[in-house]
Amino acid sequence: MTDEFENMKKRYAGYSMDDKAVNEMKNRMVQAEFENKMAKRKRSITRWAVAAAAALTIFILPNSNAGVANAMGNIPGIGGFFQLITLREYYQNDGRNEASVAVSGLKSDDKTAKKTADDVNKEIKELTDKYVQEFKDTKRMKGHEALDVDTKVIDKTDKYFTLKLSRLTTAGDSYQENHYYTISLETGKQIKLADLFKDGADYKDALLKNVESQMEEQVKNSDEVAYYYTDSKNGEGLDDFKESDLTDKASFYLNKDGNIVICYNQGDAAPMYMGALEFVIPNSAVKDILK
Repeated sequence: MTDEFENMKKRYAGYSMDDKAVNEMKNRMVQAEFENKMAKRKRSITRWAVAAAAALTIFILPNSNAGVANAMGNIPGIGGFFQLITLREYYQNDGRNEASVAVSGLKSDDKTAKKTADDVNKEIKELTDKYVQEFKDTKRMKGHEALDVDTKVIDKTDKYFTLKLSRLTTAGDSYQENHYYTISLETGKQIKLADLFKDGADYKDALLKNVESQMEEQVKNSDEVAYYYTDSKNGEGLDDFKESDLTDKASFYLNKDGNIVICYNQGDAAPMYMGALEFVIPNSAVKDILK
């Protein structure tokens, strides 16, 4: 699969493709990425199992053993408020359908941070349960599907961190979905977009204008880029697209430079072949309304 992946990249660099060819290429690249990730995870599990057997050690998941939970939680170093715990693991491979689910949640003994952790864990668990059930339903219908769900801490600073939940499904075509939980290490609370701006500021309009500007610039510079917004301006695209979708369907996180990153799941703001999208908002675009 690696050789095929490299060949696809070379072909992509060599000539311009129509939307259908681009879509097929990107789906196959996502599939290759998924298979490589699954292979790495299997090798990691195998090495761990061999080591565990040699040491005659029984492994208990973090949320059922406080000592192990503390040890696991200290690895990422996400501050005094929080530790990471395992919420769910699920693996399945029957030759046609393959699933790898390994998601973490948060734990805290602080009253405020504990409520934040409980709220985040509840949503992550609900989403993960839904993904696994959808996978099982597809399996019962004798379809073919690959599912990969995981969490990771991204862009941690001394003030905040973001826990990212990612879901990748491949069943002919591919679909990627991300959820972001950005949390203050100073207050133990989850950060919402409105928390970043002065009271009464029209931050949605400021973000919308910058995202639209970035979309227009990208479309101008490449024939292989498309967005519902730019298509709509040209009298093309989806009939039901509304400009407000760009704010209503957006999620966000803060990167290490303190910039707001506006995110869209696959298909929310652009054709499916464009994948999941991120737009970094320069601080200069919102500096007058930031707290």
